[in-house]
Amino acid sequence: MSLGDYTLTFPIWVEFGNGASENIGPIVDTQGWEKALIVTDRGVLDAGLVDGIKTSLTAAGIAYTTYDGVEPNPTVEMVDEATETVAEEECDVIVSVGGGSSIDVGKGASLMATNPGELVDYEVTSTEEVMEEPIENHPLPLVTVPTTAGTGSEVDYWAVVTDEEREFKMALGQSPLYPGGPYLGAEISLVDPALTATLPPRQTAATGFDAFSHALENHVSAACPPIVKPMTEHVMGLVSEYLPTAYEDGEMEAREQMMFGSHVAGFCENFAGFGAIHSLAETTGGMYPEIPHGEAIAAYTPAVMRYNIETVPGRYAEVAEAMGIDVSGRSDEEAAMDAVGAVEDLIDKVDLPSSLRDLGVAAEDLPEIAEKSLDTIEIHDNPRDADSDDLLKVARDAY
Repeated sequence: MSLGDYTLTFPIWVEFGNGASENIGPIVDTQGWEKALIVTDRGVLDAGLVDGIKTSLTAAGIAYTTYDGVEPNPTVEMVDEATETVAEEECDVIVSVGGGSSIDVGKGASLMATNPGELVDYEVTSTEEVMEEPIENHPLPLVTVPTTAGTGSEVDYWAVVTDEEREFKMALGQSPLYPGGPYLGAEISLVDPALTATLPPRQTAATGFDAFSHALENHVSAACPPIVKPMTEHVMGLVSEYLPTAYEDGEMEAREQMMFGSHVAGFCENFAGFGAIHSLAETTGGMYPEIPHGEAIAAYTPAVMRYNIETVPGRYAEVAEAMGIDVSGRSDEEAAMDAVGAVEDLIDKVDLPSSLRDLGVAAEDLPEIAEKSLDTIEIHDNPRDADSDDLLKVARDAY
């Protein structure tokens, strides 16, 4: 059987380890950048997670200013505000410190600082659009410093930003389409597990399960190259083992393992597709911005798994094995259903919502969620074809 063709490109300098974020000053200095815009949120600032970064920048002679208007499920308005600050303050590098929301706002601002038009002009809804190279100019240099173990956004080429007029989460993204080509991602990523030490249990659970879902969807994706599968399997095993401990006790060993798992999953996101889990969850988040992304992901995951098993039972059997389930003597279909049960157990262990009803989603909104999900880029790589009727059935199963 042919392995299939693939192309890998990863032009990001990564440092991983406790204290890595405090190396930012000397690293930025090597690039000749003179003034940074720190993009973050008030919670991260108030927790003191930016203090060491500011100290390091100052010691290296790097000036900085701060945009702290990021909120969960970030919007076009936040990106516009950050972009305006870049211009007003004459910044030549953006430093995003926070979870996926801060990193996505940083990506959006880095894009719009050097490219014409409006953010919505760069929305992509299919892989064909990505390959048309919508981003023509290199975005402003970006440094990412994640403070949650969840999105992996620090090393991927994607951002998700809500267009409030449509109540719709847009996908923005582009990998380098040729050596040295422009892309939507960081030039430097400093991955410091110590920054997750104060993350509250609920956020630990939601962001950690999001990392699991990235590996899960990448693994079963119709666009998964063979080089990704060993990594996705490793991530699913790590999260299954360490997320309950990180949630219950918050001990640093578990947090380090979760940050590593999230980080590796972020790498995989560049080379494998997503599917109906992210399509439905992001559509729901666009309509219900108060719902944390990871919680929406948890509510949809078992239902989407049940729907997809018919097409790729062997892939889901591998998920069961990755989660430590003994599948000897089991058919692929039986092992795949074991994987669904294991995922439901993981959701239960960390007290995440198991239904859309628990999240406050109105049943009458399910048809609109199903229809809008067809406009997302993620749905195209789902391993089983789905139309709006199929997605409505999945959403009702998740309800």
